[in-house]
Amino acid sequence: MSYRDVFGEVLADHHESPRYYGALPLASKVEHGFNPLCGDKIDIYIQVEDGVLVRCQFEGEGCSICMASASILAERIQGMDRLAVLTLIDAFREKMAGATVVKGLPSEDSQEDDLVALYGVKRFPVRIKCALLAWTTLKKAISEGDTP
Repeated sequence: MSYRDVFGEVLADHHESPRYYGALPLASKVEHGFNPLCGDKIDIYIQVEDGVLVRCQFEGEGCSICMASASILAERIQGMDRLAVLTLIDAFREKMAGATVVKGLPSEDSQEDDLVALYGVKRFPVRIKCALLAWTTLKKAISEGDTP
């Protein structure tokens, strides 16, 4: 059984062709994330202006779930304000913890949103931390007091 069979085309596509991958030279903040259990590493670069995440990019090494999740996250949050991003992160964490319906997230049967593809990771509890690494790292970056 292939990765595509288990996790689907959307995650495979984001892993093979990640969106917003690469360092961001004008980053306001860079945050490093690491999962010592599996070795996933990620750097989240954000450019913040007047409370808006004008740009978010990432670099890293890790499993396909970790990299696909970072790609989906970065694609989704471009141009969002800080509070909306924090709300989205908390909602996604709630979903990955097992909630069936979470305000602000697409339903599980939505075909239009790449985020839905990550919901299937819940079937593999040891992989949930892989899916959450980018989200947790971004939350740390925008929650700290020195973020512009």
